[in-house]
Amino acid sequence: MSELLPVVPPATNLMPEPHVLWESDRPELVALRYEARRRIASPWAVLGAAIARALLTIPHTVRYRSALHPEGTPLNLAIALVGRSGSGKSTAIRGAACAVEFMGEDVPTPAAARSGEGIATMLARMHTTKGEDPELIWSRHDHATWLHWDEVGQLGEQGARTGSTVMESIKSVTSGESIGGQNAKGDGVTIPGGSYRAVLTVAVQPGRAGPLLSDGALAGGLSARFVWMLAEDPAAADAARPEATHAPIQVPLSQWDRVQFVDALPVMDAAHEADTRAAHRGERDPINSRVLLNRAIIAIALANMAGRSTLADDDWYLAGAVLAHSLNTLDTVSDTLTAPDDAELERAQRVEQRLMERLGQMRAQGMAFMDARRRLSRPQGNLLTTMLHDGRFAQW
Repeated sequence: MSELLPVVPPATNLMPEPHVLWESDRPELVALRYEARRRIASPWAVLGAAIARALLTIPHTVRYRSALHPEGTPLNLAIALVGRSGSGKSTAIRGAACAVEFMGEDVPTPAAARSGEGIATMLARMHTTKGEDPELIWSRHDHATWLHWDEVGQLGEQGARTGSTVMESIKSVTSGESIGGQNAKGDGVTIPGGSYRAVLTVAVQPGRAGPLLSDGALAGGLSARFVWMLAEDPAAADAARPEATHAPIQVPLSQWDRVQFVDALPVMDAAHEADTRAAHRGERDPINSRVLLNRAIIAIALANMAGRSTLADDDWYLAGAVLAHSLNTLDTVSDTLTAPDDAELERAQRVEQRLMERLGQMRAQGMAFMDARRRLSRPQGNLLTTMLHDGRFAQW
């Protein structure tokens, strides 16, 4: 008698379109949209900052629990605020604070770390008393930190330094793993895994997003950690500023008392299972490896803004709209990175034109082609070889 095989759900993508988020009448989303229009800012950037704030007000001991991970997953998140310099990323952070106020909140001030070890020391330090074991002293009672880089180039420069661990630390932080460590002298600090809450925001100019989307970042899983939110939205330029005022939404935090886990909805468990099976079949792009986890964490942030510690179907649905926007934004950034740089093209055209002029002068002097070629510098010779190969120049 054959054994009954379990029913395996198919891998499906049921994310709604991004616009459905702003069609919602949830008071907190209405308030965020109001602040965005009042400040002529991107509502997506304001929402990204609000999500960061919402997660930082949830106790660090609270985890997201699904059927595949009954031990729970930390609610840490990384957000890329995408736009050119001066597109209003700082304005978005201020707008989010004015739109949704958590009662009794004490949200950490965004700050940048200079190294991977610096992230650990922002959270805590080791206190040593003679004759006693070292003690870990937390910088904040809630074990929370908000890491923020105003320029992705600055983060990339830190990551490129010899011996730098900042990029690996970002991956560890978003997973809630142990960070820091001691050197040979015993100096330093180690932050235990699962003992802290952290959000990261990075201002990303599309053309400079290489540190987050390089081959190494893709292969190592760094790229998958980020949710991508537009800080520069053409629709914001045309939206009328509201005439009426809108009071901020007041959100209590007492709903988190004695809460240890936020449990996945059945639809979320089914999605995680289908996605995991798809990954084993090689059907999932590595850059999408954390899409569903990020969606779940955003759903929890939305629930918190609504004053709940339990998830509703609407939280998961609207979080899907956020992730759909994130994937669209990621595609735009990737296209910008792969597009040819106009300045570089102009420079190459000038170099090629100068080479053509020099060859023309030597030919006019009656010089044989091979003699003229020998007079070229090595870079000019290499360029001439390419032009000959491509049929853009013919020897005489």
